[in-house]
Amino acid sequence: MRTKLSILSVGLAIALIVGGCNKKSSNPATSPQTSTTPTFPVVSIKGPNTNSTDTYAQTVKAYATSVSQLTTPSFLGAIITVSPTQSGNTWTWAGTEGNFTVTATATQQTDGSLTWSATLNGTDPSSGTTYNNFIAMTGSSSADGKSGDFKSYVDNTTTLDGDFAWSTNAGGTLTATLQSYTNGSVTNKITIVNSSDGSGELDAYSGTVLTFKATWVANGSGTWWTYDSGTGTQTGTGTWS
Repeated sequence: MRTKLSILSVGLAIALIVGGCNKKSSNPATSPQTSTTPTFPVVSIKGPNTNSTDTYAQTVKAYATSVSQLTTPSFLGAIITVSPTQSGNTWTWAGTEGNFTVTATATQQTDGSLTWSATLNGTDPSSGTTYNNFIAMTGSSSADGKSGDFKSYVDNTTTLDGDFAWSTNAGGTLTATLQSYTNGSVTNKITIVNSSDGSGELDAYSGTVLTFKATWVANGSGTWWTYDSGTGTQTGTGTWS
């Protein structure tokens, strides 16, 4: 039920299920909220602002779009439209279709940050996979949403499947890293840097080997490099405007 590199990839199937549950059932809070219900942080990732038809400029934009889509909280975004129950500093959202149940929790820490988890039970109608209290995702986000780290796991195991982390510095520069794993080892990695002036950088890896890199400036023009996936030796470079 997962797509590689999708840290929130439990999302697409579950979002449909939970989205449907919004119409079929409700989960009203058991008591009036004593503090604001948490919202999932939205991380906006951008490529270069260019209309260039250069193949590599388009590649960079496609990378950025893909990462942004894969890290969009379709999963928690859908589930959080259902009213949660609250117990102390923990909020719980739940959605069910047939015997398949998705439960998400957010717990507020003393510094205002949040820890998140998602648990699956029953048989997923989209894949036929059966779960028994499977923790599909864990994560944390800062109080201001400017940093965080979310991990997803291989079905019915504690083995990492994906990891998405981001941070924003005082100058407004966002650095986001998305990794996918096979048997617990990193197989693919993408790091994207978005500066507040519109410039940025993208680095793509196969395992630990850099295979593609690009940088761009505020007006959208940029430079790219390609590397051999086995040796890391540079194989090409060029620019776009």
